[in-house]
Amino acid sequence: MARTKRDTKIDNRTNRQLLAAKSEPYWTVLEVGRALGYRKSSKGGGTWIARLYRPDAKPAKKYEALGAADDFHDADGIDILNFSQAQAKAQVWFSEELDRFAEREGLVVSSSRKKYTVGNALDDYLKEAEQRGVKGIKIMTTTINAHIRPALGDIELKKLSQQRIKDWLQELAESPRRMTGKVREEVKHLPDPSTDDERRARKDTANRILTNLKSALNYALASHRYRGPANWRDVKKYKGVESARLRFLSIQEQRRLVNVCPDGFKQLVQAALYTGCRYGELCRLKIHDFNPTAGSLFIGQSKSGETRQIALDEEATAWFKEQVAGRNGWESILLKPNAKGKSRKHQEDPLGWGPHDQKKLMVDACEKAKIEALGFHELRHTYASTLMEAGIAIKIIATQLGHLDTTMVEKYYGHLGPNVVAEAIRKQAPRLKISKPKVKPLEIAKSAG
Repeated sequence: MARTKRDTKIDNRTNRQLLAAKSEPYWTVLEVGRALGYRKSSKGGGTWIARLYRPDAKPAKKYEALGAADDFHDADGIDILNFSQAQAKAQVWFSEELDRFAEREGLVVSSSRKKYTVGNALDDYLKEAEQRGVKGIKIMTTTINAHIRPALGDIELKKLSQQRIKDWLQELAESPRRMTGKVREEVKHLPDPSTDDERRARKDTANRILTNLKSALNYALASHRYRGPANWRDVKKYKGVESARLRFLSIQEQRRLVNVCPDGFKQLVQAALYTGCRYGELCRLKIHDFNPTAGSLFIGQSKSGETRQIALDEEATAWFKEQVAGRNGWESILLKPNAKGKSRKHQEDPLGWGPHDQKKLMVDACEKAKIEALGFHELRHTYASTLMEAGIAIKIIATQLGHLDTTMVEKYYGHLGPNVVAEAIRKQAPRLKISKPKVKPLEIAKSAG
């Protein structure tokens, strides 16, 4: 059952005795559309009333007398109810009333749907998300199928306890990462998290997966596919686990890294540092995506699903001109050396870079450059951090990276901005000349000797 909501005005008999008698109940809202009321009679006792509001029903509001309040006699849970018991009885009536409404509207189509499981909720949520064109639906589906469905999918939703969700969340936070890359018949995992940052990262991942679960279950409740206690709402996320240690390279480290990269991979790294593109975006770049006149690069397919234009500085523009000179417009800008030209899954150009081709080369390059190991994606962080330290406006950086707003830039790179902001204010703020300092600089007299 959902946690009892408190209301000091009506939740105990002492406070209820202080209330004035009136026909309109003293209401406390339990959740949207659901309320519990206490109607005080002129004789001193009171009655519990449930109110259900549905704007799409006729009538929109329905009321139900639940029983007498325990104003003069101890509660028995049947005819005389305390505040907590009244809430529980109200929730049962809400569920029954919504079931009757759903049957009238044809929402409950078969008896098999009476046993509504977490798996049913996940299916309905993913179907609705796909119809709405939610971005990242493939990643969402993979996450749900890998981490939620196996552990919770067969549990009937009304039997999904708060403790069961907490246990699942803890197991998720303490488990090692799954190995990615090639498709395997059997799931394999990396070593258990051992450092503080690895443990923080696993809790952060568990929080994001919990969000997927809650979204699916909340949709089941909002769409009236499920009528019952929403125990998941009181499960809290891990706190203070979002602050990742963001790795990025200084300009000197960027130069060292580029200098040790073998030909082919060197161009891939240079393109990443010049544009801040994700690895997949770089792999898909064609000659015609580069506009030498405007000095820009067109990204036709990105993680967000939106297209964008990346503005290039003079150095980057000159470099891209060199890469595309004398080549066909439909060729990939970045080609993998010694590519055999065989088609691979998720690779558009058999002569270009494909999934995970960059990983080992990145590890080797960092080792040769004597740089602490970092992933290829952190070149994107390096690009954004370099712009931030150069004083580029956050909105411009977000646009270059393809973010819809500045939230992610402020979250991950905002700490790099204070000195830049202070310097810009000192240099560019207008001189108002509206006051004269009264304190004169201290003059130190020269010694007579």
